[in-house]
Amino acid sequence: MRAIIFNSGMGSRMGECTRLEPKCMTKLYSAETIFARQIRILSACGIDEFVVTTGPFADQIRAQAAVCQQRYAGIRFIFVPNPQYQTTNYIVSMYHARDYLDTGLLLLHGDLVFDEGLVRAMLFSPAESLCLFHEDKVLPRKDFKAQFCDGVLKKVSVQIFGTDCYAFQPLYKLGADAVRIWKNQVVQFVEAGKTQVYAEDALNEVTSDMNILGMSYKSYYIDEIDNEEDYCRVSGEISRFDRSSVIRQNVCI
Repeated sequence: MRAIIFNSGMGSRMGECTRLEPKCMTKLYSAETIFARQIRILSACGIDEFVVTTGPFADQIRAQAAVCQQRYAGIRFIFVPNPQYQTTNYIVSMYHARDYLDTGLLLLHGDLVFDEGLVRAMLFSPAESLCLFHEDKVLPRKDFKAQFCDGVLKKVSVQIFGTDCYAFQPLYKLGADAVRIWKNQVVQFVEAGKTQVYAEDALNEVTSDMNILGMSYKSYYIDEIDNEEDYCRVSGEISRFDRSSVIRQNVCI
């Protein structure tokens, strides 16, 4: 199965942390980078092809990918540069990767930190297309929220609030038809000059045709790292989550 990972942003909100390296090279509590953690978990879950979009410091991402290929047999990488990374949003990276949006896949942002159980739950779900929400988290003011109708995704936006909206993380499992529909809308947006919007703005135009079901991540861990404050919080949280997971597994054994 294929995964597409968007790593073409500048990570400017991370300050000095991203002056000399991309955000996905940020090291977590175990000295493992965000990118290396993603590849380790996804490959363990059966993902063997990774389409990675790049912006600044693409050579560092390629070098880390080469290490991962030596470590995890059978995986391969396809790199898709976004030459306009300084002036466009990641919708343009998705546009450049459109030739690889021809099958069912996982689609995710490169600043996400998550646990293996979450990915396995998504892949084992009989639902062809899924997105993630948390029913108990306070709605973030500056991050994505998702709006649902009868359990089906209706809209993803920073600006929405309401009783039918939930905290959301940009990791999707998409069937081939859903991928094609979103891709076609992204192509229309970009070729019309709409390049400084989220890819989710294109998604919102076609969700009624995609049947993306919501899956709660309440029992799992996933969060994104946007800034240095997020980095300190998420690194601590995933350290505690990983340790508790090991304890639970040992108890079960």
